[in-house]
Amino acid sequence: MRKRTLFLGIISIITFVISGIFTFARLPGGKPLLILGLSLFLFGFLLSFMIDRISIESRKVARSVLILLFVTIFTSFAYLIVTIFQFPGAKLIGFISTLLTMIFFVFLTKQLERRKLTLRANRQLASILFTDIVGYTALMGQNENQALEYLDVNRKIQKRLIRKHRGKILKEMGDGLISIFFTASEATICALEIQSEIRAVNKFKLRMGIHISEIVFTDTDVFGDGVNVASRISDCAGPDEIIISESVYHNIRNRENIEAVSMGETSLKNVAYKPKLFKISISQTFRETT
Repeated sequence: MRKRTLFLGIISIITFVISGIFTFARLPGGKPLLILGLSLFLFGFLLSFMIDRISIESRKVARSVLILLFVTIFTSFAYLIVTIFQFPGAKLIGFISTLLTMIFFVFLTKQLERRKLTLRANRQLASILFTDIVGYTALMGQNENQALEYLDVNRKIQKRLIRKHRGKILKEMGDGLISIFFTASEATICALEIQSEIRAVNKFKLRMGIHISEIVFTDTDVFGDGVNVASRISDCAGPDEIIISESVYHNIRNRENIEAVSMGETSLKNVAYKPKLFKISISQTFRETT
């Protein structure tokens, strides 16, 4: 949960408590405080919480979900106000509010179901993203608490962004994460967004590697040459760098705002062939205009 959402939730609860105290003590201002608390909860905390959870690729669909969410919250708020002040029409507004709430959650559930990455029984072609924290082992030996703090921040950022881009975390290995995606574009854009957020935190650096290959997995582990290659590709990356294989490059070379620089054929440890690798970043023109 983001700090903004948590703050709004705390403020709305405090307002509810104060309104309850005022009402119990029969002091003036109880109802206005109750309305304020409801407003903060519905239009502040609840709206912010749902926006944080809605990560839909299509802007048109995302806009539709948010409009429906706002109308649903507004109707619920109207029902509460009508009920509190005993205005006529409470039953009708309550029925409409309940109906809109059901429609919203059905619509949202269907949209999120469409975004789930469903794994096959034991083998699947996927875009593999491998990440690890630069210098984590040394940091663990120097300052264990700080290393664990960095690990927690890294996990939170990556889990949120991987979910946003329809990915799935397959395995955690200390400070390393293996994730898979439907497409090379989603894996690449996710990696760039992770890089951007880690830079903003400015506490540690990641190196990342992306490769397309078949993977073999069980309920508890993931295997395949592609996983090893993705890991070795990330080893070639320096601090704050993202390296991709040629197969990934062919799928994202026409994407706007992404620069790719060839590193040529590169020897990778325990890999029989020399894959052609590329270093990617957000284009300078895009950075200057954002």
